[in-house]
Amino acid sequence: MSHLRIVLVFGLLFCQMKLYGQEEKSLTELGDEAFLREEYAVAARLYTRVAEKRGERASLKLMEKIARSYREMTRFNMAGYWYKQMLLRPDCPASVNMVYGELMKNIETYDSAKIYLQRFTSSNADSMKLKNMLIAGCDSALLWKTGLLTLAVENMKELSSDGDDWISGVRKDGLLLVSNGYRKMSLTSGAERNPAIDPRVNMPYSKAYLFKQYEKGSRANTYMEEIVPDILGKLPYHVGPVCFNSREDTMYITLNVPNKNLTDRKKRGPVNGRRLISLSRSVKKEDKWSVPEPVTELNAPGSYTGNAVLNETGSIMYFVSDRPGGLGGKDIWYSERQRGGHWSTPVNCGPVINTPYEESFPTVNEANTLYFSSKGHAGMGGFDIFRAEGKGNNWTDIRNMRSPFNSGGDDLGFIMKSNMYEGYFSSNRPASSEGDDIYHFLDNHFTEKLKDPDAGKPPVVIEEVPKVLPPAPVHKENIDSMVIDKLERMSFYYDYNSTILLTESRELLDRLAVVLSQYPGWKLMIRSYTDSRGSDNYNMNLSAMRCFAVIEYLIKKGVAPGRLYYENLGEKDLITPCGNGVPCDDTDHRKNRRTMLRVIK
Repeated sequence: MSHLRIVLVFGLLFCQMKLYGQEEKSLTELGDEAFLREEYAVAARLYTRVAEKRGERASLKLMEKIARSYREMTRFNMAGYWYKQMLLRPDCPASVNMVYGELMKNIETYDSAKIYLQRFTSSNADSMKLKNMLIAGCDSALLWKTGLLTLAVENMKELSSDGDDWISGVRKDGLLLVSNGYRKMSLTSGAERNPAIDPRVNMPYSKAYLFKQYEKGSRANTYMEEIVPDILGKLPYHVGPVCFNSREDTMYITLNVPNKNLTDRKKRGPVNGRRLISLSRSVKKEDKWSVPEPVTELNAPGSYTGNAVLNETGSIMYFVSDRPGGLGGKDIWYSERQRGGHWSTPVNCGPVINTPYEESFPTVNEANTLYFSSKGHAGMGGFDIFRAEGKGNNWTDIRNMRSPFNSGGDDLGFIMKSNMYEGYFSSNRPASSEGDDIYHFLDNHFTEKLKDPDAGKPPVVIEEVPKVLPPAPVHKENIDSMVIDKLERMSFYYDYNSTILLTESRELLDRLAVVLSQYPGWKLMIRSYTDSRGSDNYNMNLSAMRCFAVIEYLIKKGVAPGRLYYENLGEKDLITPCGNGVPCDDTDHRKNRRTMLRVIK
């Protein structure tokens, strides 16, 4: 009886071990299938379960797949943990030093990054060239982070979500945004409670939005609306970015589409990989947008084609593609608009812009300066933002935008507004959440020119505007005081949550420009305020933008920038007692939304 019990116990243990092995094998297989489908969030979860069960018996190959899955999701800290575990193994290949060094760059530990990069050796000349470029990037980053360039850069937490967010362009009524996050703010098109999930990153598929930061409204959190939700909102997979022509009646959309050439459709349907990105076009007729159709003259079968932007005139389109004929990886290409609205055969932008690695996220400002992100030029981490002058495939040397625009993470989607001192970019730098956050910047070097009394050009007299003051008053001091008193009693009001100058404000500013042309020795302090609705940080930014709206208008009227100072005061010094939580109608709130002047003689 005792012998039988021992046999039974041994048999049960053997069966449990066999079943355990079968379960482990099935998890590995499921992880491999998810990895091949580029479902990295799923793969990382499955592989990690296997690694936890195996403990010290976990193979280098398994750990590398976990690390790579996290790296593909830009989860740099988690990826770094698993690569570090690999480096502790005596049989770890030397190539892991290179990858781990890159990850140390991503989290901005540049001294550590150099140590691991220097440990890497290879007989492959291209690999050693990449190593040297990465080390040079570390040296540059250490220098740039201690540089004297100071910019007001702020994470726009009101706009960023828990996913990836980036601004892809500017429209007349707001900013074009791409996001795969659960929106924290309400949408004018309604909230999507159960969005479809991208298994690659375990987040919703990206959608295209319009951020109406200048839009009127009754609620402080209603800034966003999905772009053409009745059409684009119904499309599966990723949607965006989008770009519009100057008339805003033609839209080019980057779409994730099914790959008809797939040979492996294991169990879970088509792979939603990078090869499936293509460009589509929608046209607006009689206030209705057409169903998007592929731009056949630009798309290349089996290749990535997307992230399109137009230059100021709409005559040149820049886009990203990994099609044959490039320098390697994704390159930036261009095409010229033909008669009838079709596009010419795409041409590579050339080796000044492109490298054997990755270039992406092009944008073009009103001066036709090209901004783009690259992993192939020496930089501070992942994607760095660069700028280049030229067009087509004829470019001057590019320039790294340096810190604080660039960081150890991925920096992309650089947008410079038409005023040329304010803009946006996105980054997953260490200070961000786990995804790409949107940052707003003000170029203090530009505003220093506005504040420096000795900077700027001589005042421009506007001849076409009649003078409203006598050119040579008899009692000059008294007249001057009267003029100053009138100027300092001026108030320029704004609609709710807006920086747009109203018609009456523009008329006053026209008169102000004439006065300043008559008194070239006067400088002007421009002070802007908001009402109490919204966060303190948001209102400080809003009041700054109101200052810049006035400054920009006066500069266009010929006032030298060196004569203009500004002070953004947010919700300070309320005219009416409508502080936080105090019920007031909009008439009372409006009195607080103002810009006022102070003359500096």
